[in-house]
Amino acid sequence: MRPAFSASKPSPSGREKGRRKGAAEQLLADQVLSLRARLHGALALGLTKSDGHGAKRWRSTDAGIQSHVLKAVAAFVGSLTNDALRLAPVKESVSDILLALEGILKTNNVSVLIQAADVSLKLVSCIGNSVRQYQILEMVSSLSCQLSSDHLRIAIPCASALTCILNSLVTARASAQAEIWEALEKTNAAASVISALQNYAHDVHPLNYLTEMISLLRSILWIWPSSRYHVWSNCNLMAKLAQYCFSAETTVAAKILKLYAALALCGNGAMILLKDEELIPKICDLMGKSHPSLTRIEALKLCQVLLRSPRGCNQLMTSHYQPIVQGIINAMSEIDEKSLVTEGCRTALLALRYHGNHHRCFWSNSIDEVLYKILAGSCRSEHQTHQMVCHGELFNKDSKDIMNIDPYVWDILGYLAVHCNNEYLSARKRKNNFLQALISCACSLATDITQKNSSTKFSKEELEPAMRAVLMMLLSPSQYIFSEASSKFLEVVLPLGDECMNILLSSLNSNVTRNLTASFDCVKIMNNLMNLACLVIVQSNHSLNKRNAVCVLSTILKECLHNRLYITRSNIASHLQFCFDGGSCCYLAEEWEGENVILFYGLVVLYNVLRRVSLVCIHCEKNLDGGIVCHDCREYYNEGLIRVLEHALSQNMSPGPKSYIVHILSLFGLCGFPSKLGGKMRSALCDNELVDLELLLADSESLSAHAAILSVRCPKLLPSEKSLVHDGKTTDEWRRRSLYHVRMSGRVDSHALKKILEYTYTGFVTVDADMVRPVKTLAKYCHLKSLQETLQREQPRWSSDCPGYNLTAAVEPAEHSFSDIILEAQSNEKMECRHGSCELSTPHVHSHKIILSMSCDYLRALFQSGMHERLSFCFSISLK
Repeated sequence: MRPAFSASKPSPSGREKGRRKGAAEQLLADQVLSLRARLHGALALGLTKSDGHGAKRWRSTDAGIQSHVLKAVAAFVGSLTNDALRLAPVKESVSDILLALEGILKTNNVSVLIQAADVSLKLVSCIGNSVRQYQILEMVSSLSCQLSSDHLRIAIPCASALTCILNSLVTARASAQAEIWEALEKTNAAASVISALQNYAHDVHPLNYLTEMISLLRSILWIWPSSRYHVWSNCNLMAKLAQYCFSAETTVAAKILKLYAALALCGNGAMILLKDEELIPKICDLMGKSHPSLTRIEALKLCQVLLRSPRGCNQLMTSHYQPIVQGIINAMSEIDEKSLVTEGCRTALLALRYHGNHHRCFWSNSIDEVLYKILAGSCRSEHQTHQMVCHGELFNKDSKDIMNIDPYVWDILGYLAVHCNNEYLSARKRKNNFLQALISCACSLATDITQKNSSTKFSKEELEPAMRAVLMMLLSPSQYIFSEASSKFLEVVLPLGDECMNILLSSLNSNVTRNLTASFDCVKIMNNLMNLACLVIVQSNHSLNKRNAVCVLSTILKECLHNRLYITRSNIASHLQFCFDGGSCCYLAEEWEGENVILFYGLVVLYNVLRRVSLVCIHCEKNLDGGIVCHDCREYYNEGLIRVLEHALSQNMSPGPKSYIVHILSLFGLCGFPSKLGGKMRSALCDNELVDLELLLADSESLSAHAAILSVRCPKLLPSEKSLVHDGKTTDEWRRRSLYHVRMSGRVDSHALKKILEYTYTGFVTVDADMVRPVKTLAKYCHLKSLQETLQREQPRWSSDCPGYNLTAAVEPAEHSFSDIILEAQSNEKMECRHGSCELSTPHVHSHKIILSMSCDYLRALFQSGMHERLSFCFSISLK
C-alpha cells in the first residue's frame, strides 16, 4: 500500500495548488479569461451539487438559461487553442461544459436542442482525441438519444459529434469501449442509424444527413464486432448501401467504401460483399485512374480487408484479379501521390501472399519495373528514366525520400519470388533488367547484416524485410530467380568462407544458452537464423559442424515451443501494423509461416542442414548406406530432436512450420501428417472381417483392403467400375458383401505397396532408406503428392496446405458406391437420393461399416455383436 505521506515528495498544500492554478491562468489570454469567467457565471445558473455536496449535475429546465449557457460555451470553445486545452483550468471548464450539455440535450425544446447539438459538435471537434480524458459516457447517451430525431438540424450534428467521440475510442481500453457500447445499446444507436439509412430519400433529406449517418455506422462497426451482424444480415440495408455506392457523388461512394471495410472485418460480412456480382466490379472501377485519389485509396483499403483471409483472397482474385491487379499497379505507379503508392503497395502485399493466377497478371504488368521505380524514387531525374540507379545512390537516399515504402517493396518482391513459376518469366522474353536490379539491391542490403562492419546507415530492424526477401528468393521455384539471388548473395559472402557460418552458429549458441534471469535478444537470433538459412541453402559444400548445429537448433525449437523465444514480424516490421487495424471476427487469418518467426526460420535452417549430408552419420560419423543417422544413433535422436518435433507436430500450428517439421522427420524415415482419425484407422489395416478388396500381386501374394477407404484416400489403386472383378461370395450370413479383386502390375513392389496402404489408412508411415525409391515411385503413380514431396528432399512449397485426414467424400452421392450400411433418420420428411440406384425417400446417409466402427466405439461394439435391428434413437440402420 502506498503511504499517505512521503518524506521525499510531500503532497502539495492547498496554497501550493492555488499557486499552480494561478500560474496556469497567467498563460491564458485576457480574452479567454474573460470568456471563461462569463462561462462559469452562466454555468452557475444550472450546474449545482445536490444538497450542496456530491457530484455536480445540470438541473435547470429553463430554456432561456439553457440558451444563455450554450452561447457562453460556444464563445469560450471558439477561443481555445491546442496549447490552452492542456491547461488544468481549461480542462476543469471542459468537464463542467460536458455536464451541462448532458443535461441540456435531454430537453424537449427543439430550438434549444438545435443549439445544443451544434455546440456539442463544436466542443468535441475542438477537443479531438483528448476527449477520452473526460467522463463522456452520459454525453454519448445524450447524443445517441437524438439520432432518431425528426429534426435533421438536431440529428445531423449529434451524429457528427458522436462519430468524433467514437473515432477517439479506437485505441481505448477494452473496458472503456465496453462501457460505451453498453450505452449505445441502451439507446438503440445502431438501430437508429440503420433506420435513417434505410429511409433516406435524396429528394427529402440533405446529402450530409446520409454521409454523417454512414460515417457514424462505420465507426460503430469498426470498433464493436457484435454490431456487424445487424448490418450484413439486413438485406434491405445492404441493397440500399449498394445503391449509395453506385451514386455519382464521389463523397458518398468513398464513405460507403469505408463502411464496407469495417463490415468486412467480419468474415461473414466479407463473404456477403464478395458474393455481390454487381458490387465487386464497381469497387474495381473505383480503383481506376478516372476517380479522385481519395476514392481510389478507400477502394484499395476495402480490398485490403477482403484480402486478409485465404478464403477472401481466393474469392476475390479468382473472378476479378485482372481489374484489381490493374488498379493496384496504377496506384503504385503514381510516384507523386505518396498515400496512393502506400495503399497500392499494401494491397499488393496482401494479394501476393497466396498463390494464384493473379501472380501471372502482376508479372505481365511489369511489377518488377514498378517496384524498382518506387525504390529509386527521387534518385532519378526525368531525363534519367532510361538509366539504372546504382546501389550507392539507393543506399544514400535521404530519409525524406524513402517514403517508408522500401519495406513494402522487399515484402512484395519476396512473395513474387516464392510463388513464381518458370513460365511466368519465360513469357516476358527475358525482359528482366529491373528484376535483376531488385535482386542485386536486396542481396547487397541483406548481406549488410552478415558483415561485421556495416557500410549503410539502416538498422537491423529496417534490414529485416530485405533479408527475408532474399531468403524467399532462395526458396523460389523459379530457377532463374534462385540462380540470380544465390550468385549475387555469394558474391558478398563467399570471401568470408565457412567462418561466417561458424560465427553465426556461435552467436546463436551464446544467445540461447543462458541463465534463467537473462533475456533473449530475439531480433539478433532471428537475423542470425535468416542469415544462416541463406548461407546453408546457397553453399551446399560447407563444413558446418552438423552435430553442433542440430544441438543449437534443437534448443531454439524447445525454447520456441515453450514460448520463451517468441517474436512476430509485426514486432519488428512496423510497416505491417496496418494489417491489424480494426477488430476482425468470424474468420481466422494466419500467415503461412506462423506468428513466431524464430520457430519458422529455425526449422528452415534445420531442414537445409540435415538434407545436405554426406554418407556419414551426422552424430557419430559412421559410414551409412542411406538416411542421415545410423541405427545406433537413432535412439539418441528419438530422445532428443525427433521427440521435440513429434511433440510440436501434435500442437496447433500454422501450415509453414508444420510442413517443415514433416519434411525434417521424413529425413529420419518418419513420413506423413499424423492425425487422431488416422490413428484410429490404423487398426483397420488388421481388420479382416469387413474387407471387401484384395490387391493381387505378381508373386501370388495378396493384400486385403477396404474399397471405401481407398476410393477416398487413394482412388488410383482402384480400377474403373467395369474393371472391378468380384467372386460373389458372401462373407457373412446377414451381410451380402462382394469381395473385389484388383490385379496389380508386375512392377509393383509388395513392400512398397504395404507402405502405401499404411499411409493411405493412417496418413503416416515409416520408410527406411532402402525403401525410399520404390515408395516414392509408387506414391507418384498413386497421386499421393504429399508423400512424394516429403520423400524428394525438396523445400516445402510456400503457402502449400497441409493435407488433412478427411473421409467425408465416402458419404457423398456417387454413381457407384462401396457403402454397406444406410443410416436412416426417423422422420416423415422426403428426400431425393442421388446415390447410385437407391430408391429410399426418407432422409438417410449411405455410409461404411469400417469407417463407422473405427470412429465410434459404440457402433464397433454393435457391429461385432451381430445386431442388425433398428436403433431406437436418432436414426435406424438399414443393411444392404
